[in-house]
Amino acid sequence: MDKLLKQHILCVEDDPSLRSLIDQNLRFEGYEVLLAEDGFRAMELIETENVDLILLDLMLPKMSGIELCKQLRAKGNSVPIIMLTARDATEDKIRGLKTGADDYLSKPFDLMELLARIEAVLRRGKANKGYKEVYHLGEIRIDFKEQRIAKGSELLSMTQQETLLLKYLVHHEGKILSREEIFQDIWGHDHLYSMRTIDTHITKLRQKIEKIPSKPRHILTVHRVGYRFVG
Repeated sequence: MDKLLKQHILCVEDDPSLRSLIDQNLRFEGYEVLLAEDGFRAMELIETENVDLILLDLMLPKMSGIELCKQLRAKGNSVPIIMLTARDATEDKIRGLKTGADDYLSKPFDLMELLARIEAVLRRGKANKGYKEVYHLGEIRIDFKEQRIAKGSELLSMTQQETLLLKYLVHHEGKILSREEIFQDIWGHDHLYSMRTIDTHITKLRQKIEKIPSKPRHILTVHRVGYRFVG
């Protein structure tokens, strides 16, 4: 798997042996892996790193998996979550799903089944992102229909072209898009625009969605090629 296209999985598990086993297997399958032994460390990583999916143990020290999931969803973070637990009780499964988890797997589990669940949840999450009119990027709420971005208490408007470009990038999340490809799909043969139009709109979008526009974490430049969006 191309390193640029690797998806990042955060494994939140307090059992060091199981955490190591999951880490090794996911890396072997081509994923980038982040590790946390408790809920507080997990929250730190989620706020500072790109995370495409979370493997979340239900029983954790300091902050339970249920509480972590609740806090993430309350903040509008829609990153896919697969709950892991040693318990096989139906009520635990229901609690996890009601809290906002996307799937549930009881320990002990087969690693092949875990990998299959991960692939399915990532595939489903990517498809949903591509077609939703409202997209959550951490604490940022992007409303494509209304052409605006809610960034904390700040409400930012987008032009029609900015909206089309951002929606296009989100829909192709993870894919390296050439500048020629973007220009053709967004502006086509409209001679009122040039290739510089892309760079201008990218700069404006970064100012609206990036914490540090000069050091983007979501709209990434691929040297001599184009851009790639990372949610």
